[in-house]
Amino acid sequence: MDRFVSSPLMMEAIAIRSALHFALENGFSHIRLNSDAQDLIRALVSQEYIKEIYGLLFDIHALAFCFSSISFNFVPRSVNFLSDSIAKSALSRLSSLLSLWDPQL
Repeated sequence: MDRFVSSPLMMEAIAIRSALHFALENGFSHIRLNSDAQDLIRALVSQEYIKEIYGLLFDIHALAFCFSSISFNFVPRSVNFLSDSIAKSALSRLSSLLSLWDPQL
């Protein structure tokens, strides 16, 4: 996990915010977002706020209004294996690249 990210929940919220930015920049108007972070999906669907990620939840809700339709869905990790594997691989590669750039990371 990135040294600037305090928890897996925060990392998942950052990833969702980034995905929504990407979708908007690329002209998507209908989004179905799946995640295995059950607490995060519950907070997004019910518009509850989790203190640790309050600002990220606010950003995600604001971005959600930019889409014609959007849904947030919980998917168990066992069903979401391919996406989970891709995300872990990307994070590992990014960490390797960053450590080459700055050995103190």
